[in-house]
Amino acid sequence: MDPGGCLKMSPETVRQGRKAMFQRLVTGRLAQHGVEVEVRETRAAFSFSTGESFEIEVLSPGLWRDWVLRGSLGLGETFVGKKWDIAPDRLEPFIRALMQHGSPELRRVEKVYHSIARGLGRGHDTNDPDSAHADSSHHYDRGNDMFSSFLDENMVYTCAFFDDPDWDLETAQHRKIEVTLDRLELFKGARFLDIGCGWGATAIEAARRGAQATGITLAAQQIELAQARAAGQQMKVDFQVADYRTFAEEHAGTFDRIVSIGMFEAVGHAQFDTFFEAIHTLLKPGGKALVHSMADWPFGPIIPWLERYIFPGGEVPAAQDMIAAPARAGLRVEAGPYRHSGLNYALTLAHWRTRFLANYPGLDHDRYPERFKRMWLFYLAGCEAAFRGTSLHTVQVVYQR
Repeated sequence: MDPGGCLKMSPETVRQGRKAMFQRLVTGRLAQHGVEVEVRETRAAFSFSTGESFEIEVLSPGLWRDWVLRGSLGLGETFVGKKWDIAPDRLEPFIRALMQHGSPELRRVEKVYHSIARGLGRGHDTNDPDSAHADSSHHYDRGNDMFSSFLDENMVYTCAFFDDPDWDLETAQHRKIEVTLDRLELFKGARFLDIGCGWGATAIEAARRGAQATGITLAAQQIELAQARAAGQQMKVDFQVADYRTFAEEHAGTFDRIVSIGMFEAVGHAQFDTFFEAIHTLLKPGGKALVHSMADWPFGPIIPWLERYIFPGGEVPAAQDMIAAPARAGLRVEAGPYRHSGLNYALTLAHWRTRFLANYPGLDHDRYPERFKRMWLFYLAGCEAAFRGTSLHTVQVVYQR
């Protein structure tokens, strides 16, 4: 007789035992933070201390292991990999509820993971022009057809300003550009530069107001469409693929007005001083610049899932970074900081999410398969949840040289 035979277990028994262990770890940790989880076969019901409740479909037994071992990275990866599912209109509030009940331990794990990822040589601590170009291309060169499926008619990919929450997206995005250029006191004949110009909406509007407009970005596909849009509207704008650092070396003291909307988050903390030094270099004496950015991300560095799959190199600044770094570069705060409620971006993201889901059937599914759809949905819903449920907001500051 094999004296150890009684200790042998079948592979299926071992698998079920591990599944049960990881499931208990997830439910136990969530219970410590006011979330009760009841698992029934292929469904899991989440009841939050706030009174909210959600039910997800469990499509893979590996779900619990990934949630335990990989934190929010695992939460996003398992959704994209279809290990769990939920109705599209319930995804954002579910993520928001999890954020608001997140444990301090998880947040510390997030920061440790972030530090390790940066230490593996991805180059984001320096964010040199080569890595900046690769990061920009990773996100913005996915395809103009995909971005046009959810953006407004002017292809504005930053926070809209909803003076009225019932406004449509086009009205709110036009309002944001209008407010921005008014705060900058743009005048007819001004030499105007948009750093990180996207698909050109702000630079085109500046040209419409009579400015001599230039726009730079690192994404080639953005420049192609921006040039076509400007030509179609008979607006003369100089759009270029360029890094702001080398562009500053070549165009010192050239511009009366500079704007940068939604790009500062991609600069990286190590380059904050360099960014504002470039603006100082580019401005004429007495010239003004406006920088628009998300600010005060409550979890410190951007969460690992967003950095890995959506915004490599991304890092949301604190509002104080938008005061201290410019001062060191010789820029004086002329006006602001203007703080805009996170609800503005939440509404913007909600519009984008609705449009993306409605228009996805018309996209090329060989280029944008179901996995991409789920990734983009998780990204839009997760960011909306952050703006609805945390202190994250948008800031604009006007500087003068």
